[in-house]
Amino acid sequence: MSLRLNRVNEAIEHEINRILRTYFREETVSITVVGALISPDFKFVQVKFSVIDGSTDQYAIKFFSKHKNFIKQKLCKKIRLRHTPQLNFERTDAIAHGNHVINLLNILSETEI
Repeated sequence: MSLRLNRVNEAIEHEINRILRTYFREETVSITVVGALISPDFKFVQVKFSVIDGSTDQYAIKFFSKHKNFIKQKLCKKIRLRHTPQLNFERTDAIAHGNHVINLLNILSETEI
């Protein structure tokens, strides 16, 4: 992947997190954007999000489908691209996986003592 694609991916991820914290603070307490992957033609972005509390998965999916256009509008004002990319949101288990790894490391460190 090119350097420009990586920089745009990071900028999109950062900006969507900022939009969520600024405009939807109450609704998105347990939702975190963990990655963004833009297509080489800059027309589509696959945004990966993770939910801290597993019980809010359906809420997060409904939230993003409802507010997709607003997020896209705010995103295009901050990040200048020739075309405003279409946002596709996809849930991932990154936070749960990270917590599992930390728990395993804690168990290993306790058994070594």
